[in-house]
Amino acid sequence: MRVAVAGCCHGELDKIYETLALAERRGAGPLDLLLCCGDFQAVRNEADLRCMAVPPKYRHMQTFYRYYSGEKKAPVLTVFIGGNHEASNHLQELPYGGWVAPNIYYLDCFIYKYLTFFKW
Repeated sequence: MRVAVAGCCHGELDKIYETLALAERRGAGPLDLLLCCGDFQAVRNEADLRCMAVPPKYRHMQTFYRYYSGEKKAPVLTVFIGGNHEASNHLQELPYGGWVAPNIYYLDCFIYKYLTFFKW
Protein backbone atom coordinates (compact mmCIF):
# COMPACT_ATOMS: atom_id res chain seq x y z
CA MET A 1 0.00 0.00 0.00
CA ARG A 2 1.35 3.43 -0.98
CA VAL A 3 0.45 6.24 1.41
CA ALA A 4 1.18 9.97 1.24
CA VAL A 5 1.04 12.09 4.38
CA ALA A 6 0.32 15.81 4.29
CA GLY A 7 0.43 18.32 7.10
CA CYS A 8 -1.91 21.29 7.28
CA CYS A 9 -3.89 21.39 4.04
CA HIS A 10 -5.80 24.61 4.68
CA GLY A 11 -8.40 23.65 2.08
CA GLU A 12 -5.89 23.59 -0.79
CA LEU A 13 -6.93 20.20 -2.16
CA ASP A 14 -6.33 21.10 -5.80
CA LYS A 15 -2.68 21.94 -5.08
CA ILE A 16 -2.16 18.77 -3.08
CA TYR A 17 -3.73 16.51 -5.71
CA GLU A 18 -1.74 18.27 -8.47
CA THR A 19 1.48 17.64 -6.54
CA LEU A 20 0.60 13.97 -6.05
CA ALA A 21 -0.19 13.61 -9.77
CA LEU A 22 3.18 15.17 -10.64
CA ALA A 23 4.97 12.75 -8.32
CA GLU A 24 3.13 9.86 -9.95
CA ARG A 25 4.13 11.05 -13.45
CA ARG A 26 7.75 11.29 -12.31
CA GLY A 27 7.75 7.64 -11.33
CA ALA A 28 6.57 7.52 -7.73
CA GLY A 29 3.69 5.28 -8.78
CA PRO A 30 0.00 5.52 -7.90
CA LEU A 31 -1.14 6.18 -4.36
CA ASP A 32 -3.66 4.21 -2.38
CA LEU A 33 -4.25 6.71 0.40
CA LEU A 34 -3.64 10.34 1.34
CA LEU A 35 -3.56 11.12 5.08
CA CYS A 36 -4.03 14.77 6.00
CA CYS A 37 -2.94 15.52 9.55
CA GLY A 38 -4.82 18.57 10.75
CA ASP A 39 -6.12 21.93 9.55
CA PHE A 40 -7.90 20.29 6.62
CA GLN A 41 -10.52 23.09 6.42
CA ALA A 42 -13.51 21.27 4.98
CA VAL A 43 -15.32 24.54 4.27
CA ARG A 44 -18.55 24.06 2.29
CA ASN A 45 -19.95 27.60 2.19
CA GLU A 46 -19.87 31.10 3.68
CA ALA A 47 -21.59 29.94 6.89
CA ASP A 48 -18.74 27.51 7.47
CA LEU A 49 -16.23 30.32 7.01
CA ARG A 50 -17.88 32.29 9.79
CA CYS A 51 -17.50 29.29 12.14
CA MET A 52 -13.77 28.95 11.65
CA ALA A 53 -11.57 29.88 14.60
CA VAL A 54 -9.18 32.03 12.58
CA PRO A 55 -8.71 35.77 12.12
CA PRO A 56 -10.93 37.10 9.30
CA LYS A 57 -7.95 37.66 6.99
CA TYR A 58 -7.44 33.87 6.83
CA ARG A 59 -11.06 33.01 5.99
CA HIS A 60 -10.98 31.84 2.37
CA MET A 61 -13.10 29.27 0.58
CA GLN A 62 -10.13 27.52 -1.06
CA THR A 63 -11.12 24.40 -3.04
CA PHE A 64 -12.79 21.86 -0.72
CA TYR A 65 -16.29 23.08 -1.61
CA ARG A 66 -15.79 21.82 -5.18
CA TYR A 67 -15.30 18.29 -3.86
CA TYR A 68 -18.21 18.63 -1.43
CA SER A 69 -20.56 19.77 -4.19
CA GLY A 70 -19.54 16.92 -6.50
CA GLU A 71 -17.99 19.26 -9.06
CA LYS A 72 -14.74 17.36 -8.47
CA LYS A 73 -13.86 13.99 -6.97
CA ALA A 74 -10.74 13.27 -4.97
CA PRO A 75 -8.45 11.15 -7.18
CA VAL A 76 -7.23 9.12 -4.19
CA LEU A 77 -8.91 8.05 -0.96
CA THR A 78 -8.28 10.97 1.39
CA VAL A 79 -8.58 10.61 5.15
CA PHE A 80 -8.12 13.56 7.48
CA ILE A 81 -8.23 14.58 11.09
CA GLY A 82 -9.30 18.04 12.10
CA GLY A 83 -7.05 20.71 13.47
CA ASN A 84 -7.55 23.97 15.31
CA HIS A 85 -8.57 25.84 12.13
CA GLU A 86 -11.71 23.97 11.10
CA ALA A 87 -15.29 24.89 10.36
CA SER A 88 -16.48 23.50 13.68
CA ASN A 89 -20.15 23.52 12.68
CA HIS A 90 -19.44 21.16 9.80
CA LEU A 91 -17.33 18.62 11.65
CA GLN A 92 -19.63 18.63 14.68
CA GLU A 93 -22.26 17.15 12.38
CA LEU A 94 -20.01 14.06 12.26
CA PRO A 95 -19.18 13.35 15.91
CA TYR A 96 -17.76 9.91 15.08
CA GLY A 97 -16.28 10.84 11.72
CA GLY A 98 -17.74 10.15 8.30
CA TRP A 99 -17.70 10.98 4.60
CA VAL A 100 -17.51 14.71 3.89
CA ALA A 101 -17.30 14.31 0.11
CA PRO A 102 -16.89 11.46 -2.37
CA ASN A 103 -13.59 9.72 -1.54
CA ILE A 104 -12.85 12.07 1.41
CA TYR A 105 -13.32 10.77 4.95
CA TYR A 106 -13.16 12.65 8.26
CA LEU A 107 -11.48 10.57 10.95
CA ASP A 108 -12.82 12.14 14.12
CA CYS A 109 -10.67 12.60 17.20
CA PHE A 110 -12.56 9.60 18.64
CA ILE A 111 -10.01 7.39 16.89
CA TYR A 112 -7.13 9.34 18.40
CA LYS A 113 -8.65 8.96 21.87
CA TYR A 114 -9.14 5.25 21.24
CA LEU A 115 -5.55 4.72 20.12
CA THR A 116 -4.07 6.69 23.01
CA PHE A 117 -6.28 4.85 25.50
CA PHE A 118 -4.81 1.53 24.39
CA LYS A 119 -1.31 3.02 24.05
CA TRP A 120 -0.39 1.38 20.78
